[in-house]
Amino acid sequence: MPTSGYANGALRRVCQDENMTQTLLTVYVRCCQCLITDRFTSEPRGFSMAVGGASYNELFEIFWNWSVFVGIIVFGWQLHHSFFYRSKEGEKLPNRDNLKVGEFPLHYHNGKLEAAWIIAPSILIIYLTILIIGPASDVWEDPSVVGVEGVDYFEVGVTGHQWYWEFDCRELSTDLCDVGVDTNTGLTTLILKNNTMYRIDLTSSDVTHSPFFVQWGAKEDAIPGLQTAVWLPIDLTGKFFIDCAEFCGDDHAYMTAILEVHE
Repeated sequence: MPTSGYANGALRRVCQDENMTQTLLTVYVRCCQCLITDRFTSEPRGFSMAVGGASYNELFEIFWNWSVFVGIIVFGWQLHHSFFYRSKEGEKLPNRDNLKVGEFPLHYHNGKLEAAWIIAPSILIIYLTILIIGPASDVWEDPSVVGVEGVDYFEVGVTGHQWYWEFDCRELSTDLCDVGVDTNTGLTTLILKNNTMYRIDLTSSDVTHSPFFVQWGAKEDAIPGLQTAVWLPIDLTGKFFIDCAEFCGDDHAYMTAILEVHE
């Protein structure tokens, strides 16, 4: 492709500069050191706040580690070949492939290598796909599997309006569920208890909304005239945002509430 050829030509010109070569290699090595050192030896810097939920934190760790591993191999291989197979300025290279104008170049085939780079990534993708099925079932599990309502889990109602959330604690005690107003932001607050399983029953009074419990990666559409639900396994304490993940009109971006979790 023209774009690929242009990029390869530019890369060859860059690699002919010895100083640039050393600089690129140094940057690559430093980046690898930072990724490994910062990720595995430093203190956590808010990953639980950014992802939340034990199962989602575990998934983040697995995907991050594999991304770093694959990235080092791919970019390391690319940089190695870019520098190792470069030609020196003024060097006349032999026509090893016997290239001729108007004829297709020779085709080199390595069945084992081609099979390896198809099978290995396929196995990794299947493995990661199987891993993400578990948390999905945690969010949309059948109530009969979870247990008995009022004992193993508790139901809370959420209704979307343009552009605010209405919470209904049903007949739950204030220790399990309460509604208030956040003193710092003035936003409506849903107050729940830590280490408790909740089933959030959703609906809407006007258009389609979608409450997004950011720290748990859980969201589901709230649709007018329908009842939907999403499981919320509370396992973090603190204050978290509940955003709307479905465009619902002019003030969609400001349709936010606070989820406060206490011990």
